[in-house]
Amino acid sequence: MGKQAVILSGGFGTRLSHVVSDVPKPMAPIKDRPFLEYIVLQLKKQGFDNYVFLTGYKSEVIENYFKDLPNSKFIKEETALGTGGAILNAYEFLNNEFYVINGDTFFDIDFSLLQDFGQDKPCTLALRYSDNIARYGFAEINDNFEISSFTEKGKLPNNRIDGYINGGIYYIKKSVLRRFFDKFSGQFISLETEIFPELLNNKELFGLPIGGCFIDIGIPDDYYKAQDLIPNWLKKEAKPALFVDKDGTLIVNTEYPHGKDFQIIDSTINIVKKYSEKNYYIIMVTNQAGIAKDKFNFADMQEGFDGIKSFYKTQGIEFDDIEYCPYHKDGVIKEYSYDSLLRKPNPGMILQACEKLKIDLKNSIMVGDNPQIDNIKLPYLNSLIITEKVKDLI
Repeated sequence: MGKQAVILSGGFGTRLSHVVSDVPKPMAPIKDRPFLEYIVLQLKKQGFDNYVFLTGYKSEVIENYFKDLPNSKFIKEETALGTGGAILNAYEFLNNEFYVINGDTFFDIDFSLLQDFGQDKPCTLALRYSDNIARYGFAEINDNFEISSFTEKGKLPNNRIDGYINGGIYYIKKSVLRRFFDKFSGQFISLETEIFPELLNNKELFGLPIGGCFIDIGIPDDYYKAQDLIPNWLKKEAKPALFVDKDGTLIVNTEYPHGKDFQIIDSTINIVKKYSEKNYYIIMVTNQAGIAKDKFNFADMQEGFDGIKSFYKTQGIEFDDIEYCPYHKDGVIKEYSYDSLLRKPNPGMILQACEKLKIDLKNSIMVGDNPQIDNIKLPYLNSLIITEKVKDLI
């Protein structure tokens, strides 16, 4: 059986009204196509073959455009029902498991990662790393990826600079909605503020951090940005990445190495070369607590990066990206004295790279030397710690 997408498509587009005024927000034009068509193209490519459009404002625009899409249904709400109510309004048409997708948000994830993780769980949210949680609020997860809390925008603690935000994609088992259908069918109910909190309290709600191109067209600036970003992104083919640690893996780990004073670890060269020849992206990911602790500055750090890049260039190897974390909770530089999801073993740097490059995370690999730091907290990313025994196997 293929996958079913339940697409929330009833948005008015109030904030876009002076830009796009005659169509529902999901049908706002991006180049020569409606935004919603890019979502459908993305879904088709990943094996979706069943579509339920939850419509409202100017429903006929969506119905007329997608009327020839095989296995598609259009469920219109006659009065505003909220995101949860719209889904419950389509209850009889839902498969036993399905994906809910916001029709005004583009988040290019690998849906198989969400399915593999969530197949034995009632409800799993795709989470995105963001350093702009003031705009969205954020979700906390524990080591089992169970969501432990939501913090709304406007109520952010002073000690947070980043977090996981709701990516607008949910993998849900129909059975978990039965009690809500029995109680709230035909009524206004919000998925995000009423259903999810109850699932959280019952330990039925999980969150999986995933990386990929993300844009919300509900704000004019982002809508204009999407005009080129989305069509160009979808032309790209995803490929896997070798994420490689710096200190102790690429270079000898002296105390806070920086600048030109570094020593290449020769045994790592062949590992990097192997994956470069296999057409992997080569991405350095490195904790740089020396910034927060005032051991060196950004110019010193960049000089070290440039030196490593120059050496590897002599080996015929180019780095596609370098991600670094300058934060540390024990720092002495105030603006960098925070915990951060960028800091390994948290996956922020990995997920941030996925917004720049179209990365096949399922087949990617993280290589490092420290089991406490380089075993990245992602259930689908293969993290390998270099030892003498495994060097030839990597």
